[in-house]
Amino acid sequence: MTGQFITSFTVAFVGGFILAFPYVFWEFWRFVRPALSPKELKKTRGVIFWVSLLFFMGVAFGYYVLTPFMVNFYFSYSLSPLIEIKPTFSDYVENLVYTTVGIGILFQMPLLVAVLARIGIVTARFLKTYRRHAFVIILIAAAIITPSTDPFSLTLVTIPLYALYEASIIIASRINKAKAKEQEEWS
Repeated sequence: MTGQFITSFTVAFVGGFILAFPYVFWEFWRFVRPALSPKELKKTRGVIFWVSLLFFMGVAFGYYVLTPFMVNFYFSYSLSPLIEIKPTFSDYVENLVYTTVGIGILFQMPLLVAVLARIGIVTARFLKTYRRHAFVIILIAAAIITPSTDPFSLTLVTIPLYALYEASIIIASRINKAKAKEQEEWS
């Protein structure tokens, strides 16, 4: 009975979060920025742009690719013709929210790895060594994001996330090489 009323608030809140994400991150960045040295600030130029771009790419992927695929799968899947499927608008919105926001946040992986590589916590060698472990973690994250149990939507989420992981290895490798070169020049 209250599904449409609650769903309207959910859509407004999530839509507002998605649209305001660059501003929210900018405010967070304004808090962190004074603690950085001028050298660190120089290396973080464009961070708001990249965070926003990756988030919006993830949201767009979840909305335009993954959600239609999942909805089509749900409507076409049937255990028996005796079972009648009566999806509600709330069900659709719940799947849409989990998919779009979850994928948008997971698309931040390359930037997180870049930050961790700059700090020195993660190296490209480490990422390459634990590639299989990362794949399992990506599968678990994809299973959480896609509330469905079908292997197709799980695969559809896993492939771009694993591609982002491989991109993270390349980014970490470049950062590690730059840090090694900088340290060599310093010595």
